[in-house]
Order: sequence, then C-alpha cells, then structure tokens
Amino acid sequence: MIRFPVQKIRKGEPLFMTLGENIVRLRTQKNWSQGDLADALDISRQSVSKWETDASIPELDKLLKLSELFGVTLDELVRGEEVPKTETAMPTAQTVPASFAPQAAPGREKHHTIAGTVLLCTGAVILIFCLLLAGDLLAGLLFASPFLICGIICLAVKKRVGLWCGWAAYLCIDLYLRFATGLSWTTIFMTHLWTYEMNYMRLAIAWMQFFAMLVMIVCTVRSYRTLKLSATKKEVTWLIVGWVAALVVLPLLMSYGVMPLWRDNLHNYSNFSPYFFINILYGYVRLALVNVLLVRTLAVWRMKREEKKADRNTAET
Repeated sequence: MIRFPVQKIRKGEPLFMTLGENIVRLRTQKNWSQGDLADALDISRQSVSKWETDASIPELDKLLKLSELFGVTLDELVRGEEVPKTETAMPTAQTVPASFAPQAAPGREKHHTIAGTVLLCTGAVILIFCLLLAGDLLAGLLFASPFLICGIICLAVKKRVGLWCGWAAYLCIDLYLRFATGLSWTTIFMTHLWTYEMNYMRLAIAWMQFFAMLVMIVCTVRSYRTLKLSATKKEVTWLIVGWVAALVVLPLLMSYGVMPLWRDNLHNYSNFSPYFFINILYGYVRLALVNVLLVRTLAVWRMKREEKKADRNTAET
C-alpha cells in the first residue's frame, strides 16, 4: 500500500495518510456521504467505499473530478499537503500530463455558430419564398421549421448538437407527413390488411417513418453509451414505474380514457380535430419517455457489469 506524507495541522507532527484516508478527510469536510460523492461522479457507492478503504485506486479522470469537487489541487488530493502557489510545479509522478487534461475541441463552437447562422438564413429564405410566391404561411413554416429549429439548436446547445438536430428534423418531417397523409409509423401494423386500392406508397411512407424512428433511438443510445448510473433503490423504482407507464398505463389511458370521448365523432375525424392533436402529443410523449428509459436502463446495466467485473478482479487478486 502506497502512503503519502501529509502534515497534521493541529500538532504539526508528520504522519502518513493513504489516498483513501485523504478522500475520507476531504469528503467529511464537505459534509458529504459516500452516496453524495458517488452521485456527483456518476459511479456506485461501492466504488467510493473501495477507494476509501484502499481496495482500489481511482482512475486518472476520476482523480481530476475529485480534485475539482473538493476544490483542491491534484497534489493536495494525492499527497494531502497544500503546494505553495509560488512554487514552480516540476514534472513528478503526481503531475498530470497536459494531454490528459480535459480540453475543449478547438473551433467547435465556431463551427456550431456558422452552421446555426447558415441554417437560420436558409429557413428564413424558404419562409419568405413561400410567402411571396405561394402566399401560404403554413406551408412556409412547415418547410422552413427544420432549418430554423436546427439553427437555434446549433446556436444554443453545446453538447450532442448533431443528435438534437437529428431529432428536430425527424419530428418536423414526421409531423408534416402526419398532416399531409394522415399516416404515422403505427400504420405498419396494418401491413397484412393492406390492399392495392389503399395505395402501397402510403404504406411505404409509414415504414420509412418507422425505420427513421429506430435510427434516431439507436443514435440516442449510442450518444449516451458512456453514461453509468448506480442501481440505487430510488433509480430502480423510477425505472420500473417509467416502463410500466410507457408500456401499460399510457396505452390504456389513450384507449379507454381519451378515445371514448370522440367515439361518436370519429367519422368527422380530420387533421385539425382535437383528437388528432392529442394523438400526436401522446405519441411524442411516449417516444421521449421510452428514449429516457432506454438510456438510463442501459446506464444502470453498465454500472452493474463494471461492479461485477471489479469484484471478480478483486477476488482473483
């Protein structure tokens, strides 16, 4: 076990403190529990416990996060002593190479600004073009909205810009197809009943909507593939409640709570009826809920897998 020299503030006598003991000292100074520290680092409480008992050593990125959370330098965290600010830091075993320090991608924000400006200008041109030539504001908004929304995302959002622009474009196109054709991806469940008179092109559009939605869900899961969450009782409970709501409660509420209200007027169903907008809102809310649940469920699974792997390695050693 490696021990690092520190100084005892009250008595002034040198003593030796392990990295785990120093983490305990800094954590208690903040009045944090092991669970609080684990949540801040997106790791399990068991991992924090292993660090504090010196059963394992934090990785370099976790050491950097710990030093930021505790408001100390890396030397203070590892060695337990404050380095004078006038002292020139020399390369030592505890010095972090510059290549490991988190750095912002050069020019990325500039590229986002340029892309956002171009998209906003394109959307404005399309909107003006539709107003001047066709005199149709609704058509202009439908065609220009993907460019306008993606432009705003590029200017306002800092992370996962491509993912959010993809979702914005998908939702705008899906909404347009619902208004233009009255179809959604759920039409694929009628494939076995489809006939030539019903126009197979409409069925093909529904299948394209379905595959586009699957692609966006996969992209969302991949974008959060490094996320790890502790399988706490609260987290597991919310996941169970969320899946039950998405797969059981919302469909039943729609079938037996909302549809009966318009059952007598379904023959007057149109793209501008209240039921049409409620149906769209229901579909998008359920889609968002499923995405969140998938991401968090996989994050919990990754953490459990990592903990089992760490336990096996500990048992082997």
